[in-house]
Amino acid sequence: MHNWSLYNPTRVEFSPDGLDRIGDGIGYQRVGVITTPGFTRRGVVARLKRALGDRLAIVCDTVQPNPDIDAIDATAKLLEPAAPECLIGLGGGSSLDTAKALARILTQPEGTTLSGHFREGLPFEDERALPVITVPTTAGTGAEVTPFATIWDFREQKKHSLAGDDLFPVKAVLDPTLTLRLPESLTVSSGLDAISHAFESIWNKNASPVSIGLATQSLAISLKTLLELKNNPHLLEARAAMMSASLLAGIAISQTRTALAHSVSYPLTLKFGLPHGIACSFTLPELLKYNAETDDGRLKRLALCLGHDDTLGLADAVNNLLRSLDIAGFLVAYGLTEEQALALTHEMFTPGRADNNLRPASVDDVHAIVRDAFKYL
Repeated sequence: MHNWSLYNPTRVEFSPDGLDRIGDGIGYQRVGVITTPGFTRRGVVARLKRALGDRLAIVCDTVQPNPDIDAIDATAKLLEPAAPECLIGLGGGSSLDTAKALARILTQPEGTTLSGHFREGLPFEDERALPVITVPTTAGTGAEVTPFATIWDFREQKKHSLAGDDLFPVKAVLDPTLTLRLPESLTVSSGLDAISHAFESIWNKNASPVSIGLATQSLAISLKTLLELKNNPHLLEARAAMMSASLLAGIAISQTRTALAHSVSYPLTLKFGLPHGIACSFTLPELLKYNAETDDGRLKRLALCLGHDDTLGLADAVNNLLRSLDIAGFLVAYGLTEEQALALTHEMFTPGRADNNLRPASVDDVHAIVRDAFKYL
């Protein structure tokens, strides 16, 4: 038995017309929207403008995948004259993480930048962020309910994380209709991110009965729903189910953080542009088998809850799902070979991630896990 605590202050509102009602109950008079150019082109930002009325102070629709330090610093300069009291992050994980990072920067003294913080080691004067409302348009990142933001520095070839209770969104508006037009590739990669979060919060040293329960329910939904969505992308009920699975896994990792699968993924995204959900999921079956060797009973119970006799049966089921989703095709499309991945194993240890893993791992262990993951795809 170990001590644990639970804290997640984000209010969640789940509704198929949530975007159009987002203005209800918002007391802020100057709201900034952080999103991508695509949501402006498709008219989603216009809907948000109608919902907010004259409370909308500024729209920054410049977010790109895997938000970069320099791009976020440039966006902060655009936002400063508008003096927003609250930010709305609209989009996938990149938009939500960008909104959180901007919320932290905009409360600091003039001249504070992410580049100064991460490249020069300059501290934030106050870990106090603007309120953030998240509106996810993918089902996978869980960023709508976590106090983390992943930031990339492509100039220095590094990945960074911002974290703190001030980064918990004040509200998450989950509208599954916003995911109906997701392309297949993004449906698959974001869905696999949710599955990765759920597994990683279970084989985690920081797990609690609550986080394990949330993650188990998330997997019960996502492992059967993701393939259904690939084949029938316009099923609103399935989209809603996958969004619920992502939410549950997001709450779980807000308590535990992630572990070795995510640590393995970072250099693959940084150097090859491999989508995050693909990069952190292709090793899941091998990591399940690896952690099962020192299982304290939690993985056996997980397998039974999900309808399998043992962890090996669950690992086989996850492998079959990855094959059905053609994960090998993603790796080929991004030019990642087994040899290239194995050459990066020494970079696959991220402090605060790899050391959360239930079973400690060495470089040789990671090498074997990645090698076997390629073998069975």
